[in-house]
Amino acid sequence: MMIDNNILKSTWLGQSGYLFEFNGQRLLIDPFFSDIVEEKEGFKRLMQPPISIEKLKPSAIFITHNHLDHFDPITLPEIHTFYPAISIFGPESVMKKASEMGFNLSVMKQINKGESKDVGNFRITATAAYHSDPFSVGCLIEFGEKMIYYSGDTILTESLLDDILSLTNRKIDIVFIVINGRLGNMNVYEAIELTAKINPKLAIPMHYGMFAENTEDPQIFIDGCNKLNIKASELSLGKETEL
Repeated sequence: MMIDNNILKSTWLGQSGYLFEFNGQRLLIDPFFSDIVEEKEGFKRLMQPPISIEKLKPSAIFITHNHLDHFDPITLPEIHTFYPAISIFGPESVMKKASEMGFNLSVMKQINKGESKDVGNFRITATAAYHSDPFSVGCLIEFGEKMIYYSGDTILTESLLDDILSLTNRKIDIVFIVINGRLGNMNVYEAIELTAKINPKLAIPMHYGMFAENTEDPQIFIDGCNKLNIKASELSLGKETEL
C-alpha cells in the first residue's frame, strides 16, 4: 500500500487553535482552553476545549501574538509544564510575555516577520499580520510538497497579499483565514476577497463561534468561496480531519 506523504491531519481546537500532524510530528498553534477572556472581558466561551492537554502531545508550539485567546496565560503555562522540553515559537511580544511569566527561555524561539524556522517536518515562515499587537504574525507552513497560509489575526490591507506572496515562490494549497470582522480582524467578505486572490485548493474559515460578541457565520465564507470555484469547508471541533 502506498502512503501519501502529503496528507496533513488537522484538528480544530476552537477560535484559531489547531493541531497539525504530518508524518508523526505535531504542530500546535494558538491553543485557547481557559475562561480568561470571560474573567477579564466578560465574554463567555461557547465552545469547550475538545481535547485534554495530556492528549495534545505537540512536537512544537507556535503562538501568533500576545492576546488572551491566542497566548492563553492559563493554558499555555499548563502546556509548558506538561511538555517542558517542547519549543515554543512566536514573535517578540510572545517572547516578552513568556519571559515575564517565568517560562524556560531555553525553549523559547523568537521568529520575526519574514523569518523561517524548520520545526521537525514543518517549515514555518512568519508573515505580516496587521493587528493591535504590532508584533502579530501569521505564517506559511510548508510540509512535504504542500503549503498552508495561516492568517493569524489581521485586517486586510493593500499590502497584505504582496506581503504573503513575497515570501514564497510556491503555490499556496490551503488557506486558514480569520472571518470575524471585529477587534482588528478582516470581515468575512474581505476574507473571501483575499482567498480569491491567493486561489488555494482549499479554504478553511477560523476565529468564529467562541464568543457571541465576536463571531460570524462560516457558511457565508464557504458559499462565497464556492461561487468562485474554490473549495471551502468548516472543520468540526475536535475531529481529526485529513487535508
